[in-house]
Amino acid sequence: MDRNTVVGLVLIVGILITFNYLNRETPEQAEARMAQIKEQRMQDSIQQLKDADTSLVNNNIETAIVNPALDSTLSQAQRDSLKAISNSKLANQFAAFSASAIGTDNEYIIENEDLRLTIASKGGKVVKAELKKYQNYKNYMIAKDSLKDTPAKDLPILEPIQLFDRDSSDMFFKMSLLDGKKIKTSDLYFVPISEGTDKIVLRAKTDNEGGFIEMNYSLSENYNVDFSLDFVGLENVVSGDDLYFNWEMKSLLTEKEPEGQSRMSSVFYKPKDDGRTYLSEMTEDEDEIESTTTWVAFKHCYFSSAVISEEGFKKGGNVFSQPIKTAKYSDEYKASLNVSTDIDNRTSIPLTFFFGPNDYDILASHENEMEDIIDLGWGIFRWTAKWLIKPIFNFLNGFGIAMGLIILLLTIIVRLIILPLTYKNYKSSAKMKVLKPEIAEINEKYKDGDAAEKQKATMALYRKTGVNPMAGCLPIFIQMPILLAVFRFFPSSIDLRQRSFLWAEDLSTYESVMELGFHIPAYGSHVSLFTLLLCISTIFYTRMNSSQMSMPSQPGMPNMKIIMYLMPLMMLFFLNNYAAGLTFYYFCGNLITMGLMLLVKNYFIDEKKIRATIEENKLKPKKQSAFQKRLEEAMKQQQAQKGKKK
Repeated sequence: MDRNTVVGLVLIVGILITFNYLNRETPEQAEARMAQIKEQRMQDSIQQLKDADTSLVNNNIETAIVNPALDSTLSQAQRDSLKAISNSKLANQFAAFSASAIGTDNEYIIENEDLRLTIASKGGKVVKAELKKYQNYKNYMIAKDSLKDTPAKDLPILEPIQLFDRDSSDMFFKMSLLDGKKIKTSDLYFVPISEGTDKIVLRAKTDNEGGFIEMNYSLSENYNVDFSLDFVGLENVVSGDDLYFNWEMKSLLTEKEPEGQSRMSSVFYKPKDDGRTYLSEMTEDEDEIESTTTWVAFKHCYFSSAVISEEGFKKGGNVFSQPIKTAKYSDEYKASLNVSTDIDNRTSIPLTFFFGPNDYDILASHENEMEDIIDLGWGIFRWTAKWLIKPIFNFLNGFGIAMGLIILLLTIIVRLIILPLTYKNYKSSAKMKVLKPEIAEINEKYKDGDAAEKQKATMALYRKTGVNPMAGCLPIFIQMPILLAVFRFFPSSIDLRQRSFLWAEDLSTYESVMELGFHIPAYGSHVSLFTLLLCISTIFYTRMNSSQMSMPSQPGMPNMKIIMYLMPLMMLFFLNNYAAGLTFYYFCGNLITMGLMLLVKNYFIDEKKIRATIEENKLKPKKQSAFQKRLEEAMKQQQAQKGKKK
């Protein structure tokens, strides 16, 4: 480094030192600057306080608005000023309830042997519901994997199932004050007045002496929670004309996957003078409450969170549901229910909450049709499930045997009950098989002729032989209610939940023997073996059944055999994601039906005797039935119209 460079650096340093010395801050200037900063901080705090929204007010205004790091810089007079502004803000927002607008958010637990509820002091609301005797699918699988030799029904409960949590739910009463302000109980802080293991009383005080709101919770049997909202000394404060109970919830994922849970989840409600109704599953839906309603339930697949009013919720509310299908949640529910009433010196609004399993007998114990939350279908299908399938299932389940064996025995019993119908169907099919050659001759004779003449000749053959081609259809139609009843019963039965059999880990959801690693539209990303076996057995059953039947193919009409063989393929796609208990039942049904078919064919139906009977009938003059006369008359009219056109 040369001399000129060194001299330049020395001059620069000297200039900087001289500049800083000449422009240094005097003690008086420093004190004035700090006072200005303090004043600005106070003004900023006051302005923030004035602009603060309700959520900040509710979270203790002095700590939410004023930065704790700056609080030590404020004088007592400044703090008093902030407190006065805070009180003014609270009074303006909450009126008489400003005394309960600031507090500490604590949690209180009440429980019995079945249910544990967590209740928050802020809002006095239930923020968590746990069912002690059930666990979610994830914890069930952990227990099953760690205790492989333990039967599913004897696995320990690792952690109680949780229907919703604090982050995913809100529950509050929205009310109007006589001065026009609107208050939500979720913005108020409640303090415990009385506590017990299974009950608690919480109170939100007011500025009026002797005026307060109380919330009473008390656990009772069958997963019920007796609740009341009490207004005491508030007849000159609260208007009861616009009082609503609002409940919002995101349902926690409790089953194997969100889509399967959403398929059986929705909002159900019961109008007082009508049957229960519900919002559409798997899609966004909303209804207006147009009449007095007894209860509203958020259905979490195999469980429900419900609120019940003996007096009934008045018209004017609404319910909402939509699937959200995330890794944590399956559905979102909302309900706004009208509980408006006259507010006297002491007014109580009694309700009952239900947090429990969708067990038919438990729900039926309420005697208000809550058992209809379990969707067993409608009309004859529901009656069949309720009065035939369910009693047999409950009887077998009482023996404590494996669920797969219960389903097998149920299938056998049902098939034996409908055996007379099955026999009639097989006998009708055997008659049609005997006539098959003669029907084929008629088809060949009229293949290029008039279709009406061919139909007339065919009907003449049936009349002469005494064979009714529709005789085999009636037994099939009678069996349809059973087929569709079990389609509803098995997926909705909580008794199948977390019960394993063979390779199926949980009969209430789909079983998978192979993960594909990719998704096939309308099929999924796994292979369900029970569904595959069902489809294969259906193909064999179709072959056996079609050999007994005459299914001529007509020009312009689809080939019935092709359609029958397409059905198993459709079932493969449709049932791959359904409950393993359902596909196992259908598979067992196919095997038993084929066995009965062979048994009846080989030991109970003699084709030679049937042929002999048919030949005898040919020799006897037959009188036309009313149906046959109408059919023949219709054919004649059709031919006459064709003749006029020519």
